[in-house]
Amino acid sequence: MKLKDLPEEERPREKLLAHGANSLSVVELLAVLLRTGRKGEDVLEFSASILNDWGGLEGLCRAGARELMTEKGLNSSKVATVAAVIELGNRIASLGGKERDRWETRLEMIAKEVRFCDREMIWALFLDAGGKVLEEEKISYGGQSGAYLDIPVFYRKAVRINAYGVVLLHNHPDGSCSASREDINITDHLRKGLDFLGVELLGHYIAARGRLTQVP
Repeated sequence: MKLKDLPEEERPREKLLAHGANSLSVVELLAVLLRTGRKGEDVLEFSASILNDWGGLEGLCRAGARELMTEKGLNSSKVATVAAVIELGNRIASLGGKERDRWETRLEMIAKEVRFCDREMIWALFLDAGGKVLEEEKISYGGQSGAYLDIPVFYRKAVRINAYGVVLLHNHPDGSCSASREDINITDHLRKGLDFLGVELLGHYIAARGRLTQVP
């Protein structure tokens, strides 16, 4: 049904104000952000077309601003609005006093933050004896197929801040939670190196599509 044919109280903006944002579908929420449609489509039809073109909400969140600009009818203002809302969602997911969170809590937050990331990255959580996070650092930026870890720098950081233990996490942009042979080998290598330095590797995890899997 076209927007103009809907009763006023059933239109996305009015529905949101009357019943809250959680009463709207993804198409309706996107329509509120876009405000107007494009030639031949009202804003609801336009929103549905965009979600279809980009593989649903997940695909839309993965797309960069430059990619979205290729969509007919998405001007810079609309793209900036959508990109800003996606980033706000990512930042909200990361709230929660991360400096002293237990590492399990922080891992879950990172997994949510990177669920739409298209580059592989590595995080290190440096812990005190009570399992709380002393420092958190993104120690490597990579591409779609891997990320490089500077092991000597990583070791020096753990020793310098007198960490009791370390937890590592890297994401798989392809969505696979399976550990590769390389993941398993580097985990074993790091565990032995940290043990020699008196630091415990409490786990190495893979984040993919918001889920966590521990590397054996």
